[in-house]
Amino acid sequence: MRGGGSYMNLQIDPNFIIFLLSSALALVSSALIVFHRSIVYSAFFLSMLGIANSILFTLLGFPIIALFHLVVYVGAAVTFILFSLVMMREAPTVEPGIKALAVASIVLMILVLSSIFMAPVGRPSFYLEFRSLTSLLIERYWLALLIATLALVTTLIEAITLARKEV
Repeated sequence: MRGGGSYMNLQIDPNFIIFLLSSALALVSSALIVFHRSIVYSAFFLSMLGIANSILFTLLGFPIIALFHLVVYVGAAVTFILFSLVMMREAPTVEPGIKALAVASIVLMILVLSSIFMAPVGRPSFYLEFRSLTSLLIERYWLALLIATLALVTTLIEAITLARKEV
């Protein structure tokens, strides 16, 4: 049709593709966490689930929460891998499909970090002093700060104990 006809837009939003891939990664890694027999691989799939959740947080428009989730929960999964290796003395065996899954997780990690750091920001950045940030944390979020501090100190004590092999 010429002139007044309507045309279909066949463009696919890249965020939708990233959403589908990260949702599939979350579902697959959740199933593999539950059904895999090895503690080491279950912890690895737990970290992949954290990466998928971080991607979903980024797509929802919360890049700071996504970065925090990536650092804390994926870091906790890696720490769990190390603790399970030390405590269970389980030697990991590399299975054939795991290498492809590791490459996929690296690609998704690159996607997460690129979407976090290269996303256009809707609001201009502002200057925040550390003094006002600390007063905000202490006045409004003191309980969460206390719980996070206790969790970090407990993890540090566990790491020192495991390093000295007094378990």
